[in-house]
Amino acid sequence: MALDSKFPPVDAVGVPAPEAPLGFWRAYRTARRNVLELIPRPAFDQKVLTGGSRRGWIMLMDPEALERVLKTNEQNYPKSRVVQRLMRPRRGSNLVIAEGAEWRWQRRAMSPMFRANAIQDNAQIFTDAAEAASRRLETAGDAPYDVYPLMITATCDVICDLALSGRDAIDRAALTESVESFVANIARLSLFDLLGLPNWIPRPGALRARAGVDMDKLADDVIARRVAEGPRTPPDFLDMLIGAEDSETGQTLSAIDQRNNLLGFLFAGHETTALALTWSLYLLALDPTAQARAAEEARDVLNGGPAEGRHAAALPYTKQVVEEAMRLYPPAGFLTRNAREADALAGHPVQAGATVILPIYALHRNSLLWEHPNRFDPDRFAPEAVRARHRYAYLPFGGGPRICIGLAMAIME
Repeated sequence: MALDSKFPPVDAVGVPAPEAPLGFWRAYRTARRNVLELIPRPAFDQKVLTGGSRRGWIMLMDPEALERVLKTNEQNYPKSRVVQRLMRPRRGSNLVIAEGAEWRWQRRAMSPMFRANAIQDNAQIFTDAAEAASRRLETAGDAPYDVYPLMITATCDVICDLALSGRDAIDRAALTESVESFVANIARLSLFDLLGLPNWIPRPGALRARAGVDMDKLADDVIARRVAEGPRTPPDFLDMLIGAEDSETGQTLSAIDQRNNLLGFLFAGHETTALALTWSLYLLALDPTAQARAAEEARDVLNGGPAEGRHAAALPYTKQVVEEAMRLYPPAGFLTRNAREADALAGHPVQAGATVILPIYALHRNSLLWEHPNRFDPDRFAPEAVRARHRYAYLPFGGGPRICIGLAMAIME
């Protein structure tokens, strides 16, 4: 298909936004449906909103303030108590919810697993999953096709093969079911959370969500078999996780650490990547001009063959499409922190204990930061446009020291 400028620009669908912050009961009902609908309309046109009683809350769409929260003063802003509860494993900790010294040594120990050479060594897994997905698509004909289940299958194959390299059988349907249950539970705040009740009081939704497949036992069994068998050459994710060691202290991961981080990897690298791929394909389906440009780039670079790890750097427009899709539909659309000590953000005082809200979804569609913010335009991520923009205006993977450890792997995938 030749490039054609006759097609109108595409405005991406979004969630409805209330005109003002919601009251208690309405906020509770809304959060149970979709937490993004809590973001008020002014958040898309302003840089800071404040409110609440007692310690209060502050909502940030200001890149400089976000940089302070996530980077320059990040130790003052741990993940909120609600997020800690929602993300915490049944026992122990993991890289997602650990704080302070515990997080630092785990991050150092696991960083080698996500270096460029480790990703390139496993790039064939991405290629194989894409080829399998393409074969499934070929059977669909010209009828409308829901690609989300296909992307879930593809990313589940990738994550299982990366983690286990086919050596350990894992019930992939059970994993997908468990991930979906986990994500549904995270997205639904409990009334207990809004009332500020302690984390040790069980939440009814969490009890229901954990009543299914026992993923802890599954992971423990897989790890025990691998320890007994020993690593392969080259090692897969699980081999490297079992052998992970802090370069500064020599500390290694306990059996519970290994289990929690294996499950964290299986969960975090599954649903989020599938959504990024689905939204990318959806937006391309609505924009024939962008679709043709991406297809032309692929033909020029791949010469009719499959995409491999070595091709990634030669597909800049494809990468721009994915980055723009993650702007409009960020994998984590809503983050929260609690202030340990009093501070000031964007000229506003922040009390100790205040809730700091980082609405990534609103940041990415804020009219002060993005021209035609709802419009799909991959050229926003051309190199010169990226250089001209504040680094913290775009945060699909977070920012600062706690930026997603799997960022490079996710982009490659």
